[in-house]
Amino acid sequence: MTNEYARIQTDLARGWNTWDTRSVLTQVLLPDALGLSFGLKEYYRGTSLRTAQIGRRTEGAETVTLGPHAYDGSYTETTVRWAGITIRVQTAHAEGDLVVLVTPTANQSKSALLTVAVGYLWNRPGTVDRTGDRIMATGADGNIVEVFATAPMVEDPYVDIDGPHLALELTGAVGVSTGRHRDLREIAAIVDAASAPYRQTDPHQDIVRDAISWNTIYEPSKSRVVTTVSRLWNVGKRGGYALFCWDAFFNALLAAVSSKELAYVNTVEMLRAITPDGFVPNVEQGTGRKTYDGSQPPVGSLAVLELYRKFGERWFLAETFDALLSWNRWWWRVRRDGELLCAGSTYFDPEFPSPQDIPRIHQHFGATCESGWDGHPVFDDVPFDKSKSLLAAHDVGLNSLYVVDCEALAAIADVLGETAAAAELRERREGVVRAMDSLWDESVGIYRSRRTDTGSLTERLSTMSFYPMLAGVGAGERAARMVTEHLLPEDRFGGEWILPTSPRYEHIDLKETSYWEYRAWPPVNFLVYLGLLRAGEKDAAAWLAEGSSRLVLKEWNEHRHVHENYSSIHGGACDKPNSEPFQTWGALLSLIVLMERGDVDIFTDLTDKESGAV
Repeated sequence: MTNEYARIQTDLARGWNTWDTRSVLTQVLLPDALGLSFGLKEYYRGTSLRTAQIGRRTEGAETVTLGPHAYDGSYTETTVRWAGITIRVQTAHAEGDLVVLVTPTANQSKSALLTVAVGYLWNRPGTVDRTGDRIMATGADGNIVEVFATAPMVEDPYVDIDGPHLALELTGAVGVSTGRHRDLREIAAIVDAASAPYRQTDPHQDIVRDAISWNTIYEPSKSRVVTTVSRLWNVGKRGGYALFCWDAFFNALLAAVSSKELAYVNTVEMLRAITPDGFVPNVEQGTGRKTYDGSQPPVGSLAVLELYRKFGERWFLAETFDALLSWNRWWWRVRRDGELLCAGSTYFDPEFPSPQDIPRIHQHFGATCESGWDGHPVFDDVPFDKSKSLLAAHDVGLNSLYVVDCEALAAIADVLGETAAAAELRERREGVVRAMDSLWDESVGIYRSRRTDTGSLTERLSTMSFYPMLAGVGAGERAARMVTEHLLPEDRFGGEWILPTSPRYEHIDLKETSYWEYRAWPPVNFLVYLGLLRAGEKDAAAWLAEGSSRLVLKEWNEHRHVHENYSSIHGGACDKPNSEPFQTWGALLSLIVLMERGDVDIFTDLTDKESGAV
């Protein structure tokens, strides 16, 4: 780890923020790890709400609406509805202190209690004592933090909290502050001033900021700040956190809009998960599990090069290069069949057996996961060759992104003076580009995967057929055919809610049966958009940006959700129980819009058709 990166982690892990993944209502002070965990007790059933998550689907679960969230935690806003109670929780910073304003907007006949549990998280040392209406916490370094409230303490011995806490009756707004006592008027004024910048803002800027901010946590097992895919996905079976491979690199690009530091940590922490075999795993999680059987699409070099172009810091390239090169070579060594790549799943004996591995290790489903398109029907007619641990098809999406990876990584090698590696990567890129000509289907005018066992093109199409444009493959007449004959027509991949991952003529009955089929996925829109820019198809790129805006704003305006995927039939997303309602890469739809408007300075070179540079 370079000194520059270590300093970034140290600087990020400071101050009050929603660092604890277990609840959006918990505020944690770093580096002390002092936590203020806000909850509710209601009296009709005598039940308590100890943690709050968006998207929890158990019976009687809370409904959470996440409001604005500053990257540094200087302002957050959350609305929680539970058991007939609704509260709005706003937090702000005041000279290093935390102030919290809790306003009930619906209540039971007997007012609920607001509970404030105070303690040092993650088994960090410190002592906490309550005297009357005040709590005093003393950290291991002697740092003292006092916690005050604007309402008197209610003594209820049956509050479901172990340890020092405050219990405050919610007959009206209640304030909590650290450092010194502040009355309700002062707290309200601080919160009002902190919230002012977020009252009239651009929704696409809000979506990008909040998707990253709400999912950025402090991960204590490795003492690091990182943005995860979804808070809800971190808990339970994943043991506290989960880093998914290509998601992390998309998170880096999203964070780069406003936070260079978060962009860096999301990249570096994913690369630090590299396996002994030299590849970045599909997932690393808090249980100790990694997917040693396979990876995910190689978009890391693309993200790293773009972050370098934006921020210009050479040390970042040096920090990431070795892992990226190892990963690139792994694809060529382990997943090559002939002159092109196939997705695969390599057998291994899990050190920590996990039910999540049962359907995937050395199986067809596991190999489809490596494409990033878990179990998509485009792979239905492609068998899994257990002797090679590969799907029996040269995958159009994987090979396109591998070309991009070779190209971007060669440019990084140039900056670092790694001339031999740069030559190796360019030679490999040219070979794959030449071989990809075999994936062109002249009869229908589109690229598609080709079976390695039969030599025939695969039966079904998907939106991955447009990825070659991002690789600089098929520019000119072929790209124009793909756009006019397949992308834009409403009976293929066009229409109101775009982009479907399968052509619309394949789902006449309008049934959504697959996790991926008949859904619009933000990373797909994003990669196709970049490809259209590189191919010089600017009108089609503008069309895709408009459709992406329409798609993301539907759920945002109705529920303030940023979903993992959306229906390509009706544009909604809450219809699917496994479509996460606040997942980071949903914000890629808004990033497309910001790029199209020229509001962000990433991938600006792709607007130059003549350059053809990634």
